[in-house]
Amino acid sequence: MPIMNWDKSLDIGVKAMNDEHHGLLDIMNQIYDAQAAGKQGAVINTLVTKLGEACTEHFAHEEAYMQRVGYPGFSSHKALHASLLSRYGAFATQIRAVGGVASDEFFQFLKFWLSSHIKGIDTKYAAHATGAAR
Repeated sequence: MPIMNWDKSLDIGVKAMNDEHHGLLDIMNQIYDAQAAGKQGAVINTLVTKLGEACTEHFAHEEAYMQRVGYPGFSSHKALHASLLSRYGAFATQIRAVGGVASDEFFQFLKFWLSSHIKGIDTKYAAHATGAAR
């Protein structure tokens, strides 16, 4: 059972970003499902690394998009990305330190992060882009 399912509430109206958000959710679900199946160690560590790399790449794409559309909240959004990556990095370090086992707190962070960031933050640049395109 996945940690979270994609639904229309996560659709920000920017296909490229939606596709990447969906990909992030898929990796999050892979980590959750692997651990629920009793996997740990290298399997979890590899997936956690994969998600960190995907997030870093996604944030770079998202920041380039925000600059392209002239989003006025770019600086604060970029700072939020840096904060999220820092917190994620701390979780990844902790997971490696305990032998590739993710905590419930990590999964809560992922779920809250993806849902609240997309619904509460990403929708703002998407709305700006839609308004800017008119």
